[in-house]
Amino acid sequence: MHNGFRRLTGIGLGLAAVVLGPGNAHADTVVPLPDGHQTVTTTIGIPVDLSRTGERAVISPSLAPNGMSRTATVSATVYATTPGATSGTLETGYLVGCQVDLSGGLSLGGDVYVEPDSISPELTPSINLVPGGVAKVAFDTKKLDPTQGKVGIQYLDRGIQVSGCGGYAQARAYSTLNVTNDHGTAEVTLYGQPFGIG
Repeated sequence: MHNGFRRLTGIGLGLAAVVLGPGNAHADTVVPLPDGHQTVTTTIGIPVDLSRTGERAVISPSLAPNGMSRTATVSATVYATTPGATSGTLETGYLVGCQVDLSGGLSLGGDVYVEPDSISPELTPSINLVPGGVAKVAFDTKKLDPTQGKVGIQYLDRGIQVSGCGGYAQARAYSTLNVTNDHGTAEVTLYGQPFGIG
C-alpha cells in the first residue's frame, strides 16, 4: 500500500469517495464488525475457503466538515485457501452508497482516471453514479500462489471519505476470489455487514 490517496469520483451527478492512505484517525465511534466466512466447492470442482476477520470501522469527523462529507477508516484481514486452482486473484474493498446525491458539478481537477478494467494497482477508476447510487472502492488485488493454494490481504486504518452526500451514507466490505483450473473459471464473493458512515 502507498501513502497519499486514491480517489473514486462520479462525473456530473455523482458520489465522490476518496480513499486515503494508512493513518491514525481521531475516532468518534469505533464499530466492531463480525467475522465472515464462506466455504464452497465451485462448479469447476475447486474448493474455496474465504474469510474476513478482525474487521472494524472508525467513524471520525470529516476532513471537510460541510455537512455533505463522511470519513471512516477500516481494517481487516482477508484470507483464502483454494487447493487445486491453477491461477486466481483476490480483490477486496468496499461498496459505498449515499441516500441523496448532491455532488453535481464536481470538478475533476488534475486527477488521473482510468477505465474500470485497468490493470494498474495505483489508479482507481472513475465511475458514473446517479442519485442513490453505489461506488465500488477497490483497496487491493493479489494473485493466488498456486503452489501454496492460498492468498491473503491485510489492510489497517485505510480511509474512505465520501463527498457530496446530503443524506445517510453506508459502506459494506466485499472480497471477491476468482479461481481457474483446466475446466474453467469460477468466482466467489464474501460480503461484510453494512455500517453507517453518518
